[in-house]
Amino acid sequence: MATIPRSSTKLLGDAGEHYALSQFSFAGKYAAKMPDNWEAYDLAVETGSGLVRVSVKTRSESVGWKTSRWFNFDDRKQCDWMVLIFKSSSRSVRAWIMPYSVALSQANVPGPNRKDAWFRDLSWLKLNKLPLSVFENNWSLNPAPHEKADS
Repeated sequence: MATIPRSSTKLLGDAGEHYALSQFSFAGKYAAKMPDNWEAYDLAVETGSGLVRVSVKTRSESVGWKTSRWFNFDDRKQCDWMVLIFKSSSRSVRAWIMPYSVALSQANVPGPNRKDAWFRDLSWLKLNKLPLSVFENNWSLNPAPHEKADS
């Protein structure tokens, strides 16, 4: 049987989507993965009040991560929720699940001279401090989880 080569980026992204699917299921939410290359979002999740569109961004601890501790997204690709997954070199996984509007409001705004003005990023530092730290492991899709102590 021939092995089909896959890029490590694609494999990491697929793993992140499947991790999110399992966590939503454990939280009692029905979730489905959208086809590869589906525009704007990766999962559809039933909230009990209807379907929401979820975009999953996955990063791992690597040489690239050490020089650029950011989660990137395209603000032209609208969704309802964002899941940001980080896999450390020790294989532990952390995730932040927040409304897209929160991610957008907390992301860096590109300067006026940037040619890709749609490119947004959220830093590791911001994710680990209020107001974003409260969204860690928010698999129940609570739009306003209780605040916890600043990390």
